[in-house]
Amino acid sequence: MEPVEALLLGLVQGTIEWLPLSSQGQVMALAIALGENAKEALRLAVFLHIGTFFAALYYFRREAAKILKGKDRALGKFLLIALLSTAITGIPMYLLLETAVGEFHPAGVLLLIGALLVVMGIIQRKKKFVKKTSLGNKNAFFLGLGQGLAVLPGISRSGMTTSTLLFEGFEPEQAFRISFLLSIPSILVMDVLYGMREGFPAGAEALLGVLVAAVVGFVSISLLLRAAKKINFSKFCIGFGIVYGILSLVYFL
Repeated sequence: MEPVEALLLGLVQGTIEWLPLSSQGQVMALAIALGENAKEALRLAVFLHIGTFFAALYYFRREAAKILKGKDRALGKFLLIALLSTAITGIPMYLLLETAVGEFHPAGVLLLIGALLVVMGIIQRKKKFVKKTSLGNKNAFFLGLGQGLAVLPGISRSGMTTSTLLFEGFEPEQAFRISFLLSIPSILVMDVLYGMREGFPAGAEALLGVLVAAVVGFVSISLLLRAAKKINFSKFCIGFGIVYGILSLVYFL
């Protein structure tokens, strides 16, 4: 992998990780287009999550420190329940993916994701959002179930978790913040487990990609949290859903 390729892959990872798009899917597609085989592209896509992990960890360093010191037990418990309940849907989805990986057609996956995003956007248009003063166990449980579905190809972790929180009535900015906070332990667990099984790419180029993903990811978090106060997330979902639908048609053609 050339340095320019690492820069491009890190840029894509850092930009897309927090959007309702699958950063792993987009990074893999770009890596394959740049000449990597599918297995190495997947290794790169997972490895680059380390960059956005550090971006989120640094951005939310104060919240993370409070949780680790036991000063915010409510938030810590909420994230732990969400992380544990992720396994309920995540493990079956992973086993399904392993046994039927050859059955997934890119066009069908894109069309399904597009349809889900449009439906979520339409439902959210009628939702009333408020800032939650307490974080319930039930909210955390369903948040984890939603995150587990992101194991399937093309489904965005951030998109699923943010949408789940919005369905539960959280206001957009709070939903984004919780989604990003949940990404810290989720990415850590995923990368550790994957690295133990498959290993990680080595070399200065891969580390360069991680550095770029970290810097761009940090900037992206800041911009999205500011935008969350102004944007209509339902239109956001519908817009991306239409994009996915168009991409599925391109695959069919």
